[in-house]
Formats: sequence, C-alpha cells, structure tokens
Amino acid sequence: MPEACDDMEKWRSAIGPFLQSKLDEFHLLGLNHLTMDEFWNFAKERLERKKEDKPERIHEVVAEVMSLTVNDYMNKLRMDIFKDSPVGLGDGPLFK
Repeated sequence: MPEACDDMEKWRSAIGPFLQSKLDEFHLLGLNHLTMDEFWNFAKERLERKKEDKPERIHEVVAEVMSLTVNDYMNKLRMDIFKDSPVGLGDGPLFK
C-alpha cells in the first residue's frame, strides 16, 4: 500500500467514512471550526511521524485514526504556536 508521503492521499478515500466519523466526534466535543482537510492533515502528520511502526495495512491506518483524541489535536496546536513564537533564547522560536 502507500509508502511515500504523496501516497498518503490514497488512504484518504479508502478511510473516508472513518475520518468523517472522527471529525464528527471532534465537532461534538466543541471543535466546530475544524474542517475535513485540517483533520486529514493532522491525521496524516501523525501517521507519517511513526517511523518504525508506520501503518502499512488499512486496518492499522483506521486504528491510528480512530485513536486520535481532541487532546492530541490541541497539543499539536499548542506546539505549532510555540514553534512560531518569537519568545525564546536569542532570535529564534522557542522550539526548533
């Protein structure tokens, strides 16, 4: 199945109903602003981050997507804010 980063898009259509279900859960928990594209980018980041345990079968991808939580998404947003923050030692962002 998909091996390269560009091939991750092939998963999107195959697991579409699961993505929509998880997105609906996020909406129920108060993240009404989250779009399907933003959620897919978040899920794709999480899938690509796994180096040794990168999912290769559809059930592994679905399990990873269904295990995502609102807390995971909020932590990602927080880290993105810190990465872009001018606060830190020197002129660079807090985390590089």
